[in-house]
Amino acid sequence: MVPHIVYCIIFVMLFFFTIFPTSEMESVGLTVNQLCTHYLAAETDFVLYHLKATSVKLLIHSAMPFGYVIFIWLMAWMNPDELVMQPNASSYAETAWAAFCTGSGTLLLVAMLTVFYWAMDGWSHHPIAKQLHLLTTPDLPDWRSVATNINDEYRRDTKISIRSNAISTLVVTESWIIKTNMYVHNIVPQSEAQLCAYKIDRKEVITDTLESAEFVNILVKPQVSRVRPFIIRINISHIKELRDRLNRPMLVMPSVQFRSLTERFVEAFKEEVAQNPTIASTFVPEDGDCCLACLQAQPDVKIVKYCLDESVTGAPLPESERCQPCGCRPLWCVGCLATWFASQQRRVDRDTWLSKKTTCPMCRARFCVRDVCYLENRVPAQQTEE
Repeated sequence: MVPHIVYCIIFVMLFFFTIFPTSEMESVGLTVNQLCTHYLAAETDFVLYHLKATSVKLLIHSAMPFGYVIFIWLMAWMNPDELVMQPNASSYAETAWAAFCTGSGTLLLVAMLTVFYWAMDGWSHHPIAKQLHLLTTPDLPDWRSVATNINDEYRRDTKISIRSNAISTLVVTESWIIKTNMYVHNIVPQSEAQLCAYKIDRKEVITDTLESAEFVNILVKPQVSRVRPFIIRINISHIKELRDRLNRPMLVMPSVQFRSLTERFVEAFKEEVAQNPTIASTFVPEDGDCCLACLQAQPDVKIVKYCLDESVTGAPLPESERCQPCGCRPLWCVGCLATWFASQQRRVDRDTWLSKKTTCPMCRARFCVRDVCYLENRVPAQQTEE
């Protein structure tokens, strides 16, 4: 029984990573698209490429359960004492195995017939071709004309391609918005699409380190009923690139705020500074003084050593890592000082920036967020209310 469990786990992992390949698998070419590159058309022929790619994926994914059955039969023939095909197997196990074998064979047969049907009449029965048929106009009288127009625009440098996840990519050309999926794609002309950004999600992503990323959810609603609305989800860092390629404005709900990493850090920095003590009025600058960075706001913070120079565990820090007294008079507003603080940190450490240190822009004294204090009578109103 144990070998069967091991083989089943391996099969499930293989099936999962075939559908959702990792970046390492893609880098070495272990994906369906790269392994079948000789059959697939060049990706510059965008429509034909995806007509074939979706068909190949359907066949490979449907063949995997039947391949597992063949593998188990082969192992049973080579090692009959290790596997479950034994006389003492329960009737329920035999029935379940027989049903799985029959179902896997039927699934593969149905997939083969489906792909054969899709390929008839030059792929006219494929779901992508049927969707293109809904987008015909007097200038583009059939789905092949629409496909040719998409291919022409896809070859131009004006297109953008934004990967949403392992199975979905957003492609925006001069006239088209296309969301590629596993088997069926969403395609709509830009002239007939209304885009509405309605929600932002924060998700932990794994790269070389565990990081957090923000993704914006955008509803694409065609103005005509023949095309169904769909949702695209992209990293918020690509939102400007997307807006620059759209021919019409994107509606943004009031709850959606497109903020950069630095802007989000500045907000968190201000919240932490608000918890520190305030500085006596003797340090308050004159009314004519301006922040040396932005030259607009008045200086409202000063660097004063308040931290205890201890690590997270409470152990004393070595002299080289301790914060230092800063003798500079108030020169910066809290927003500019936070921006300076962020600019001195490594991007890969973004989740721990608030616990890091940097140096004063003027005297280079080392400080942390606990050493930044608001001046009396300069604390923002929303902070005093809290």
